[in-house]
Amino acid sequence: MNPKLSIIVPVYNVCRFLEICVESILAQTFTDFELILVDDGSTDGSGVICDRFAELDNRIKVIHKENGGVVSARKTGLKTARGIYAGYVDGDDRIEKTMYQEMISYMDKYGCDLVMCDVEHNTSSKPLSTGGTHLGLKGGFYDRTRLETEIFPNMLYTGEFYKFGVYPVIWNKLYRRDKLIKFQLDVYDGINVGEDAACVYPYILSSNSMYFMENRSLYHYRHSQNQMTAVFDKMHFERFKLLYDFFINSDFAASPYAGQLDYYFAYLTKVAISNELRPLNTEPFKKKLRSIKEICEFSSQNGFLSDLFLSSFIHRLYFKLVMKKNVLLLAAGITVTRFIQKISGEKNEK
Repeated sequence: MNPKLSIIVPVYNVCRFLEICVESILAQTFTDFELILVDDGSTDGSGVICDRFAELDNRIKVIHKENGGVVSARKTGLKTARGIYAGYVDGDDRIEKTMYQEMISYMDKYGCDLVMCDVEHNTSSKPLSTGGTHLGLKGGFYDRTRLETEIFPNMLYTGEFYKFGVYPVIWNKLYRRDKLIKFQLDVYDGINVGEDAACVYPYILSSNSMYFMENRSLYHYRHSQNQMTAVFDKMHFERFKLLYDFFINSDFAASPYAGQLDYYFAYLTKVAISNELRPLNTEPFKKKLRSIKEICEFSSQNGFLSDLFLSSFIHRLYFKLVMKKNVLLLAAGITVTRFIQKISGEKNEK
């Protein structure tokens, strides 16, 4: 007999936190589930930990595969899943013991396509924030009419740069597995900038109903040291272009809500430019400027910066500089802003 719920955990070099993650899942008050641990070519012993847990609980299935990235791992797990519902948990996060019981109760009660809870953000040692993941979104049940009037028009962009109406994460949500398969398998394996958004937004857009559990922070998301120290990613721009290609060829781009994509791409442009100026980027300054110019040219040529309506003068000026490819002023502005933020942060700590 198939389980009611499939929980999929992509695992890659998270041995420090994996036991906490798996134990939080095994402690669920809802017990009719299978746990699929997808070891994505870990080199730190995470795969051994997975196998050890599988020996202790017959609900656990372990898949070992070559490293292919988180999208590939999620697809592998989903193809194996048998549950009516499916959810994801990252291997270094943890969940409250009632999370899936509460989510499934709303799925069953309303027959909806999606249930979302709120999130607590943590470092390794302490909470950073609780709740507020879905800004301005009221808790409760949304039928298709409410989705079309209250969710779809601003789920990628609320009108304030930059705030999401529905936060683009995959793991605080419960899905119908048969519906999720299409949207997860559509995502390119190589995407690892915006990989959650590439699945979540098309899924929501196709949904007939959903339920949002306001102020129920049942998922504990761990911010890694890499995230906290702003590591430079030399492939970031290439990953951004891959995500852009995915979205412009998606159903979302053909929908009445496609205008939000321009703002999302503008946001990703800003992130890509900032990435080139990370302190850990050791390339010569001239090479950094060439990389920034390439990003500016891509964004200008594809036209998504042309019709932005931005209330902030700073943001209007920023994207005007991007369109004019004035990379020196962009670099100077970002550097000065970071310096001011650093000084302000040091003062606040005193």
